[in-house]
Amino acid sequence: MPIELSQPVKVVSQDEFHAIHHVMVGHAFAIHNQYGRMLDEKIYKSELAYRCAQGGITAEREVLIRVRHGTFVKDYFIDLLLAGSTVAEAKCAAAIAPAHRAQALNYVLLAGAHHGSLVNFRPLKVQPEFVSTTLTPSDRRRFSAAAHGWPEDTEHQKLRQTVVSLCADVGLGLEVALYREAVATLMGGRSLLPQPVPIMGDSRQLGEHSMHLLRDGVGLAVTAVSRIADTRKHLQRLLNHTALDAIAWVNLPLNNVRFELLKKTE
Repeated sequence: MPIELSQPVKVVSQDEFHAIHHVMVGHAFAIHNQYGRMLDEKIYKSELAYRCAQGGITAEREVLIRVRHGTFVKDYFIDLLLAGSTVAEAKCAAAIAPAHRAQALNYVLLAGAHHGSLVNFRPLKVQPEFVSTTLTPSDRRRFSAAAHGWPEDTEHQKLRQTVVSLCADVGLGLEVALYREAVATLMGGRSLLPQPVPIMGDSRQLGEHSMHLLRDGVGLAVTAVSRIADTRKHLQRLLNHTALDAIAWVNLPLNNVRFELLKKTE
């Protein structure tokens, strides 16, 4: 199986989820009121799990999700799995940020669930949120693939086949860092580790930018964006200020896998 869970996760209705979320948030407020907002995150997680379990909602800690495809393996750990169905992530941050929501949604999708909860203990008042999706694992594996100016040489065709195989196996919609890491691992060679690429401007070097390389002279960019024209424009600007000849760009929004080779315009 491409996605393995140490604990089975069941899909529940929205009403069932909201009931679980409501109870969890009640415990979070009680913990906050008793102990304040300055403790370490791990203490809040432990106490939240304990109180949920004492109140009749099973609470599994550090539930493992393993993503596996070929030689690539990556492990994730859910903070709490409530009632065998609800992904819950506890934070201690100034405020819940987009990155926190994206992480929680990533776990929900990997678990094949539809609902997850976030709870932040650091603010003056507990900050709860929930994340939801209607996507199923089969939805995420349904996509088209298109190539634009994509070369027929061995490296580019291997990259295309690798990406299509990966997305058919694990599906789209997950965090883009997962796909970047997987592609780099599966391609191996120059792609495996990011390389320092000098950035030039006004006849001087501004610094070095870390990039994966498909081969000498060809950078590798993996994104998951809907704004194709804007991203192309900025990748082109990046390319034009390097000694690279081209960037092999792989874009992975939902339902679409897109391959495009950007060449220097200078």
